Amino acid sequence: MKKKLLASLLCMAMASSLLIGCGGSSDSEKEGSSATEEASGTQESTDASSKNSTGEAVDASEVTVPEEKGDWVVGFSNYSAGNSWRQQMEAEFKEEAEALKKAGVISDYTMLNADNDQSKQISDIRDLITMGCDAIVVTAITADGLNDVLEEAEEEGIKVVNCDNLSSSTKLTSKVMVSDYDFGKLCGEWLGEQLPDGGKVIELNGTAGTSTDTNRAAGMEDGLAEASPDSEIIASVNADWDYATAKTAVEELLNTYPEIDGVLSQGGAMTQAAMEAFEAAGRKLVPMTGEASNGFLRSWVEAKDKGFSSIAFVCPTTQSAIALDVAVNALNGEEVQPEYLASEDPVTEENVDSVYRKDLSDNFWPAGTRLSEEKAQEMFAE
Repeated sequence: MKKKLLASLLCMAMASSLLIGCGGSSDSEKEGSSATEEASGTQESTDASSKNSTGEAVDASEVTVPEEKGDWVVGFSNYSAGNSWRQQMEAEFKEEAEALKKAGVISDYTMLNADNDQSKQISDIRDLITMGCDAIVVTAITADGLNDVLEEAEEEGIKVVNCDNLSSSTKLTSKVMVSDYDFGKLCGEWLGEQLPDGGKVIELNGTAGTSTDTNRAAGMEDGLAEASPDSEIIASVNADWDYATAKTAVEELLNTYPEIDGVLSQGGAMTQAAMEAFEAAGRKLVPMTGEASNGFLRSWVEAKDKGFSSIAFVCPTTQSAIALDVAVNALNGEEVQPEYLASEDPVTEENVDSVYRKDLSDNFWPAGTRLSEEKAQEMFAE
C-alpha cells in the first residue's frame, strides 16, 4: 500500500504541476550555524490561476531557452534577498542573464532588491521603467500592492513576467508558479500512511495570515484526513518557518503530550528543530514531513539509522531563470502562456542520499536548481 501511495505521490508531483511560487521568511540561527528556511508559496489562492486560458495546465519544462540574438534590456525586481532560498533564486536569475548576454540574446540586465519594503519595490519598478527596460521579471512583495505599477509597465509595452510571490493582476505577460496546497497535500497523504490507527499528530505551520501558510496547512490537513481519517491533529502552532521558534514550540508540546505519532511540518528548518527536540527529550523519532533544504536533508540522512522517515517537497529556486526565459521569448515575438507551473519530484527515502549535498552548507537548496556547480560552491561551500 505504501509503495502504491508513493508512486501516486510522485505522479502527482509531476502531473499536477505544483501551482503557486515562493514567499519569504527570515533567516534563523541554529546553534552557531545558519539554518535558513523559506516559505515556499505565493499570494494566489489554492484554486486560482492553476490553468491557462484553454483550461490546461502548462508545465514550465516547455519553456525554451531563447537563442535569437537581440538588443533587449531586462530588469529584475526582487522584494527581498533575506534568506538562502531567495539568495539562490536571485543567483539563478543572474546566471541565466549572464549566459543570455554572453550569447547576444540580451544586451544587458539590471537587478534591484527592495529589502522587504513595498514602497521601495514600487520605486524600483518605476526606476526599471525609466531605465528603458524591455522586460521586467518581478517577485511581488504583496498580492495587490504592485498591481498599478506593473500594469503601468505593461501599458508602456514592457513585458512583465511574475514569479515566486505572485501579483493578483490578470494583465501581466505571464506568471511562473508552484502550488503550496499540493505541497501540503503530498505531505499529509504520506504522513497518514505512516500512522497507526488513531494516530496523534502535531502540526508546524508558517506565518499566520500568509497565503503560503494557509494553503500549505489546508493541503496537509486534507491529505491527512483522506489517508488517515481516524488520525487526530492534537496541536497546531505557527512557528514562522523558523528553527528557534519551532524548537521552543515542539519542546512545549512534548511536555504536554505523552503520545505524538507524527509531525506535519511545512518547512525544513522546523522539521530539523522538531527532530532535535524529540531526541533531547529522549523521545523516539516519529515520521515527519519537511521541505528539501540541504540542512533538513542532512538531518534526515544522519537519522536514517534510527529509523527516521520523511518526505520533502521541492520549491524550485530556478523559477526566476524560467521567468527570464519566458520574458525574452515574449520579446522575440513568440507565443507565451499566461501561466507556467514549475514542478519537481519530492525527495523521498529512495533518493534523499543522492539529493543531499554533503559538500555544501545547510543553506543550499539542492533540488529544483539550475545553478552551476561553480556558483553553488562559491555561495554554499562548507
